[in-house]
Amino acid sequence: MTEAPSSTNVAAAPGPHAPEDSPPRRSLARLAALNAALALVYAVLGVLALRLILPPDFVSPIYPAAGLAVAAALRWGPSVLPGIALGGAAVSLAIGMERGHLDLLQPLLVAVGGALQAWLGAALARRWTGPHPPLCEPAELLRFLAATAGVACLVAPSIGVAALWLTSAIGPSQVASHWVGWWVGDAIGVLIGAPVSLALFGLPRRHWAPRRLSVALPLVVTCALLFAATRHVADNEEGRRRQAFELEATNALNTLADTLSMPLTALEANHSLLLVAPDISRADFERAHAERARAGGAVHAVGWAPLLRPQDVPAFERTAQADGYLNYRVFERRRPGDLPPDRDQLLPIRLIAPYGRNRAAMGANIRSIPQARAAQDRAIATGQPAATESFPLSQDVGVTLMGVVVYRALYEGGSTEPRDATGRPRRPLGVAFATLRPEALLRGALPARASRLDYCLLDATPGGQRPLLAGDARCLQLPAALPSQSRELDFAGRAWRLVVYSPTGLPALEGSTALPFAIAGLTGTALLGLLLLTITGTTARVARRVEEARLRLRDSEERFRTIVEHAPIGVVSCDLQARPQEINPYFCQLLGMSVEQLKARSVMAITHPDDRAEDSRLGMALIRGELGRYSRIKRYIGAQGQVITVRATVSLLRDAQGQPYRLLGVVEDIGEQLRLAELERVHEAELAANRAKNEFLSRMSHELRTPLNAMLGFAQLLEADHDPILSPRQRGWLAQIQQSGWHLLQMIDDTLDLSRLDAGQLRVRIEHLDLEPIAADSLAMVESQRRRLGVSIEVELDSDACELRADATRLKQVLTNLLSNAVKYNRPGGQVWLRARRVGDSMVELSVADTGPGLSDAQKTQLFQPFNRLGREVGAIEGTGIGLVITQRLLALMDSQLQVDSAPDKGSTFSFLLPVSSANQ
Repeated sequence: MTEAPSSTNVAAAPGPHAPEDSPPRRSLARLAALNAALALVYAVLGVLALRLILPPDFVSPIYPAAGLAVAAALRWGPSVLPGIALGGAAVSLAIGMERGHLDLLQPLLVAVGGALQAWLGAALARRWTGPHPPLCEPAELLRFLAATAGVACLVAPSIGVAALWLTSAIGPSQVASHWVGWWVGDAIGVLIGAPVSLALFGLPRRHWAPRRLSVALPLVVTCALLFAATRHVADNEEGRRRQAFELEATNALNTLADTLSMPLTALEANHSLLLVAPDISRADFERAHAERARAGGAVHAVGWAPLLRPQDVPAFERTAQADGYLNYRVFERRRPGDLPPDRDQLLPIRLIAPYGRNRAAMGANIRSIPQARAAQDRAIATGQPAATESFPLSQDVGVTLMGVVVYRALYEGGSTEPRDATGRPRRPLGVAFATLRPEALLRGALPARASRLDYCLLDATPGGQRPLLAGDARCLQLPAALPSQSRELDFAGRAWRLVVYSPTGLPALEGSTALPFAIAGLTGTALLGLLLLTITGTTARVARRVEEARLRLRDSEERFRTIVEHAPIGVVSCDLQARPQEINPYFCQLLGMSVEQLKARSVMAITHPDDRAEDSRLGMALIRGELGRYSRIKRYIGAQGQVITVRATVSLLRDAQGQPYRLLGVVEDIGEQLRLAELERVHEAELAANRAKNEFLSRMSHELRTPLNAMLGFAQLLEADHDPILSPRQRGWLAQIQQSGWHLLQMIDDTLDLSRLDAGQLRVRIEHLDLEPIAADSLAMVESQRRRLGVSIEVELDSDACELRADATRLKQVLTNLLSNAVKYNRPGGQVWLRARRVGDSMVELSVADTGPGLSDAQKTQLFQPFNRLGREVGAIEGTGIGLVITQRLLALMDSQLQVDSAPDKGSTFSFLLPVSSANQ
């Protein structure tokens, strides 16, 4: 019947205004005070809930302390769990004392269950709804209730009912009903108690504080009224239940009293038989009592014990043996507590029935039994039946079963009176007796205690040693809360008391209304709380959204005003006579006039004379409703007489009655647009010319390649033909033809590559590459050129820079172009370096450096212009001026960039970066 905590620490955050540097002692004192207050309030709520306890006796249909616990744990965290546990233990002790069932294990387990339930409920609520849920949204409210009333409320019932069962407060048959009742009480308590508690101290306060009057007060008043109504219904039902118990208990008392009279009836029959036939034989005696004293009957034994003098014992024994008791002898029991034998007279058992279960008692001198001697003396003195107090029977050997014997004396002359007519005592002949076991006798009357009632039989005779004759020992001190009835009986001179009680409390009646009434009412109250939470949450949400909408509208108006005032378009609002009413700054700036100057004239006055007629026509059509709006290009006359071309969009505004009210114009200066459109047209023309050029170059390259391939092919055939053998002079001419042809073919290929790059038709395929073979192929391509010019090339490839990612063909083309330029534009006998080194963890830098004339700053700015050879067109060095352009664009396709480091007379270095192969990172 308790709930769950959270992760906020009270000592660390006792309240919103607590100083951060509070002394630890002060924080601990505040925490202790908080736990004490929480325990007190928890205990008060729990004890009040006990007033509503209905069958089955240990659970209440509402337990608001559970709601207080989960709200406190949610607000202050695990630091308040000791207060919750202490309050739960106090409530459990209170109900245990009220029910007369006090076991320390029960409050201990109930306290642990309550604290665990509070912790789990708060933890789940935080997880599903946030640390401090305002419970404004229906979905959030449902998640909160599922966590606290649904899942968490399974903890305390499970532990608490287990405690009741372990301490024998309830039986196994009551476990299920108690668990369901406990869970319902805790769940309804959370549904009602949690919102009320959160309204008092929940966070955030801006959400919960206003709910004190709208949620907490209605719930408290409704619960109080329902409490009173339920208590009234419960009192009425308790009266009906008590009446039903009293009727059932009276019937049980009558049954038990009638059962207890049966041994006295058997004694009277036995006494009458012995009066008529004092010398009756064993066979006739057992036959006469065969039905009455059968096994399991009302009496355990009936019999006859004559008074003897010690000297008459031998003859008495022979007579008994002759009557069928072959081994009969008179003996003393000699049990602890027995009296020494009476020297004057003995009282041995002579006849007993049924014989089978009582044979051990045959011949026993019952005068030596202290409990029996007192009853025998009373029976002989009064002539009336006299009962003993309970004692171990003679026929019970090796067991501790208790019995009661009732005696009645027989006198000389067959009289039943102890004195004759003159008052002189008559000589007693012996006693007739009937033996009963009260426990077995009453058990037969209420078989196996099958009813809801239990019983006990008490011997209230003063001086008695064993007051409990039958029943449970707790009957000696029955709790006042248990319903009971008793009846005083005079049983053969002893004061007996029959007690009938209900160990499970007052019986639950068929058609009971109190519990359904309480559960229905409390469920309705809980639903009312949910409705109030939903309504207040919705109200707060609507108010918040209205406020947000108001702020948004205000912001929107501000933004709109700011936009209108700062927008690069003119906005002007005119009346129906085209007189400006509201003008934004841009429109004033556009015309070069102030607001006052514009308001002093009509829009027609500032419109170009050639456009006024059309404006007037369209404006009238707009007012007549023939147009929804219109947009046209027109001209204004500015303050300096300048013509301003604009696009004007005009629409009609109507009032609340739908009548024309204002003309709204949006004016856009399109002079810049017209200039941009002209520039765009020129740019498109240039692009078309460039495309035509590229197409021409591509076609011309293809047209040139065909005869050039034929020329090279025939030159190679001519060189290979040795019939007739060419003269050295002719071979020189043939070599010149081939060199020029291959140079021209290289130029055509470069031109085709540049054309494809410009058209975006060249694609690269990035893959993992080994740099060394690519570098070797590139060096081979320039080897003949290097030899011819006497330039040396040094290769410096670092071992960790040879695995990279690039397009193999295009990387070879880039290196070949750079090496060819480095060799071609070098000085005679110069040097070239091809280097590769690792840069960082993921990149490789490749560079080609030379000892050529270098580049000036002006040359470097023109380096990547197609067909620009930087003033070296007139020299002997062959070239087209597009190699570096192609190299730069190929590197861009591979996500790299060509860098140049050069100065006049100091050579040049061209470098670029490529990514390292992933396998080598």
